[in-house]
Amino acid sequence: MSEKKKTGVNIFDTEYVMVTEKPEEYVRELADRVDKIMREIAKSNFRYNSTMVAVLTALNLADALYRSQEEHAEASEKLESIQGEMQRPFEELNELRQELEAIKEQYTKMQSEYTKSQIELGKISREWAKAQEELKDLRCELDVSRETISDVQSKLFENQIELLKTKKELDDVKVKRIDKNRNNRVNNI
Repeated sequence: MSEKKKTGVNIFDTEYVMVTEKPEEYVRELADRVDKIMREIAKSNFRYNSTMVAVLTALNLADALYRSQEEHAEASEKLESIQGEMQRPFEELNELRQELEAIKEQYTKMQSEYTKSQIELGKISREWAKAQEELKDLRCELDVSRETISDVQSKLFENQIELLKTKKELDDVKVKRIDKNRNNRVNNI
């Protein structure tokens, strides 16, 4: 707490001692202002005594104070309104930040799902490549099997022809034998 000081001032040719915590310079400025107002009022009306001048000065200062208070109230309302208007962008900014956070969370989730999908796609691609390789191997085996079957069928066909030839020869031999046996029988008879 500041220490109170005594300050001497002269208002309308009267000396006053003010006791206050305010700086001496401030107190002298106030006293000079009151003195100036009182002198202006006294100058415009010579018939007023010092009490009347003091009362009119008090009324003028009260009027000035009242107007200042009204102006202050209006300024406070404007300030409050401006602060309210200034608050809106901050509120919108906060809302946008929250929305951005939600979007970031959604992006992170989607990125995670995308990564999982890429891993799954990689697995499926490897399985598909393996299946393609197996299919290729099976096709090769099938081609080899077809060639083998074709070779076997050709050999079978050749063997069947050979068998038929051999049967025919055997039949011819049998017929010759039978004929020979008949001839021999006939000759023996």
